[in-house]
Order: sequence, then C-alpha cells, then structure tokens
Amino acid sequence: MNTQLETALTFAKNNVRVFPLKCNSKGEQILHSWKEEATTDIEQIKKWFSETNNNIGICTGDGLAVIDVDVKQSSKGKELIQNNLSNFPNTHIVKTPSGGYHLYYKVDRSIKNRVRIYDEIDIRGENGYVVGEGSSIDGNSYISNNRPIANANEFVYQFLEGNKEKKEPATVAQEGINEGQRNDYLFRLGCFMQSKGMEDDSIYAALAVENQKKCKPPLEEDEVNNIFQSVLRYQKQIIAMPDKQPLNGRFTVKQLMDEKLENIPSIVEDMLTPGVALLGAPQKTGKTFFCLQLADAITNGKDFFGRKVKQGPVLYLAFEDHKYSFSHRLKRMGVEPNENLIIRFFASGENFDLKKCIEEEFRKKINFKAIIIDTFAKIRKSGDRDYESEYKEIAEYHKLGLLYGLSIVLVTHLRKEINPALPFDSIYGSRGLTAGADCILVMYKRNHISKTRQLTIQGKDIPDDEITLVQTDKCTFEIAESEYDEALDENLSKVINFIVDKKSYEGSHDQLCSELKLNIRGKGLSMLMRKNIELLKDSNITYEILPRTNKARKMKLQYLGDDPI
Repeated sequence: MNTQLETALTFAKNNVRVFPLKCNSKGEQILHSWKEEATTDIEQIKKWFSETNNNIGICTGDGLAVIDVDVKQSSKGKELIQNNLSNFPNTHIVKTPSGGYHLYYKVDRSIKNRVRIYDEIDIRGENGYVVGEGSSIDGNSYISNNRPIANANEFVYQFLEGNKEKKEPATVAQEGINEGQRNDYLFRLGCFMQSKGMEDDSIYAALAVENQKKCKPPLEEDEVNNIFQSVLRYQKQIIAMPDKQPLNGRFTVKQLMDEKLENIPSIVEDMLTPGVALLGAPQKTGKTFFCLQLADAITNGKDFFGRKVKQGPVLYLAFEDHKYSFSHRLKRMGVEPNENLIIRFFASGENFDLKKCIEEEFRKKINFKAIIIDTFAKIRKSGDRDYESEYKEIAEYHKLGLLYGLSIVLVTHLRKEINPALPFDSIYGSRGLTAGADCILVMYKRNHISKTRQLTIQGKDIPDDEITLVQTDKCTFEIAESEYDEALDENLSKVINFIVDKKSYEGSHDQLCSELKLNIRGKGLSMLMRKNIELLKDSNITYEILPRTNKARKMKLQYLGDDPI
C-alpha cells in the first residue's frame, strides 16, 4: 500500500475528508470541486490513490485545525512554534518539502482560515486544506512523526486566535479621561449601571455628568447619546460587556498599526457586514423571495449559498406587500415557523423613522442581526438625487447599522438596461448611494429568456464575487448547476485563445481588456476569470493574482500545454 493511500484511509476512518491533487502539486486539482467531492468513502479513496502517484489533500475544519509554519522567507515562524511547543500537547506533525511544519489538532469549536496570523504562520480551519504526508514536490516528501492527533488545549486555542493583547480598562487619571479612551470609559460605565438595574434616565444623566467632569475634552451630546443607546441594548441586571472597542476616537498611526484588531464580523460571510447594504434587482426577478430566503437563513443560522451565517433575529419591513401575499410566499418556500423573523407591514413609508422603529424593537430585548427594508424608495427622505444628498442619507443608515451591530438591507430597483460588465451602475440614483454603502448586491438576468440570475457582490470589507442562481419550484434560489450555465462568454473565449497562442501573460486586468478590445473593464474581467477558474484549468491555463504593489494589482496567466503536470 502506498503512503498516500495509507494516509487517506487513516484520515477517512477518523471522519476527515480527503481528496486527490495532481502529482508533484500542492494546488493543481483533479476534481471539479474538491470542497464538494472530498470524501471519507473508502472505495472512492482507493480509486483515487491505488496505483497512482496523486498527492493528497486533507480537509480541515469540522473538528480539525492545522498550524502551517513556513520557513521559506525567514525562521521567525519556526522559532515562534519552538517557543510554544512546551505548552502544546504532543501531536501529529508533518514536515513539508520546504522545511516547514504542519501541526494537527482536534478542536471543539469553529476555527477560521487565517493567513499570516503570525510571521510566516497560517491557520487552516473551516473550508481549508493541507497537503498530507506521503505527497511529494520535486522528489521531496511530506514526512510525519507518526504521532496521533492530539486534542487542542487552551494554549493552542489562544495561539489559533492570534496576537491579541490584553487591554487595561480606562482609568481615571487626575487630569481625566483623554481622547481615545472617552467612549470606552463611558460605555463600560453605562453597561455597569445597566447591569445593576438603574433606570434609563438615571443612566443617561450619569453619563452626561461623567462626560462633562471627567472627559478631556467632553464628547459632543450626540456622541454621548449614541453610547447610551448602545448601553440599552443589554438587559438590565445582566452584566454584558462586549469585547469590541468603540470605533471612534483619536489614534496615531503607530497606535493603529500596533493594535491587534479583529476582522469586521460578517452577518453573512463575504456578503453582508454590519452597516448598510444595497440590494438591487429589477421587477419580477424574485427579489422578495430572495430577501425572505436570506432572512430565514440568518434567523436559523443556515448557510446561505455555501456562506457561513451569524444567527440572530431579523426584522423585515414590508412597504409593497400585504400579509396575505407574504403568508402565501412563506408557505410556498417551505419556511419553518419561528419567532425570530418579524415582519412589519406599512401602508405608506411617508415620515417613516427607521431609528425610532429600531429603538422600539430593541426595547423588546430583541438583538437583531439584520433589518430588510422592502423597498428603499418608500422611505426616502429627500427627492434630490445628487451625490451629496444621497451620500448623506445613506451615511445615516450606515451609522445606525454600526451602532446596533446589524446589517440594514435597503432593497431597490434597477434600470431596465443592465450592463453585465458594470451591474452596479444600474442602481437608480447617483454614485452617492453606492459610495456610502458597505455592501452592494445586484441580482439580474443576463437576458429575458435566461433561466438563471446573476448575483454580483461588492463591498468595502468583502471580496468581489459573482454567483449564478436558479429559482426552484418552491421559488427559493440555489446555486446553478452546469446544466443551467450560459454559453461561453465571448470575452473569456478571446482570453483563452490569446493565452494558448502567446503561452503566458503578466499584467493588469485593465491592460488585457484594452489589448484584446474586450467589452468589459478590469473588475468585470476579474469576476469572469474567477467564476470560470475550473474552465481555465480544463484548458490547461493557470490564473494567479500577484501580490499587490504600489501600482495596479497584476495577474499572471500561463498556458501549460498538453503535457501532464
């Protein structure tokens, strides 16, 4: 039995999924989608690794985390691991051909993939993988110490979380609370009073007094009120102190760069973050079904098109439908009854005060994760469509979303004519709307007879992406299978023919668009390439995004020919 097969069977018997990689490769795929096809099925594994030289991929996540130590650039990662090994349980360790190490641990919580969490160290967790022992690169093998995989202890968990410095609470010096500490001090003070059951007006009065007497200089009244509203989110007589720090304050560049900040928590992974989101869709494309499906996923903590979701209540504000149509839609979709999806119906959006509505709901002790407003046009305050007016309006919703730690989804219509290369330009209004939004989603048909919907995603803290969806008989959406794929894009065809002829290309997406006279811009080409990455591989073309420089981000395309890799 070869080492790869032995390794694969061992992991499979311990309920860890595996999959094949091309010989002499860490990333060249044999399967169409390793995430979907990786398995613990013994017979399938034997087909993959018996009488082959395939390398092996070990899926991480689902109870398995791997510390990936690189030594190619420096010895910092190796030194850090060696300094921590005395606190870590003895475990399964694999030495890589480059001299690095993979430390395997069983975990009882979700661990995210994180790149360069320390110098020369990555973490492989949910939806990640590592190359397993027995695999080889250029004749050099991955070799293990043959120890069993140990359960992670608290030292390991702390290491997996990254460089987190414990911050001392703000103290009242003789001269008072200075800039950078004022918000944190007042917030913690307010939470303490809330935990003791003090009345709301007493808490606000105390914060106002402390602000004037202790804060140097005092905060503006509006800012104190924002802190007070955040305090009211927590139940009285329950001590609840959030780990996150207020986002405002005064910092030097050194302070910011020394600070070990957490990533902005996603409501829906790589799709929705706290703040304000725009969801644009033409009429009759199923946007209300889409929104209800999104709301159902968040309230139940279900993956949304394969993306992790932060579970919590959702408030749906309906301005265009009545309760009978919603009842019909929910039943048709097969939504399970629950108390966490709240739908409010309004005959008119005139003089609607979203802030007041949110405060009313939060007084009922409901900590919403998202508020969906269908549609945004019904609550618009200003008839002006200039950049400044629309940016100011969207900024108010952005502040509310951050204040309450939720995503405010504003549903809006699109223009009739949609350019697939520039879908975000189809949103009604000026660029002030899209500039002020934290996330933008556009759902549309490529043509009138298309069975699919394109969902294009863009955001400040999320990667650009595009998903092809198809609507089921229940009117819910799912990711389209190959039978629904549209004909090969003319732009992609031009790129493939060009690379096959030229063998390689290195430059920006915009440069290639110009050289080939494509009818899309650089961002559109980037989305097209990532969407069709498997098609490129089938054509023996590799697509690589190069590290960012002070110039435009470059990519590298290379034709590998017909020889096996």
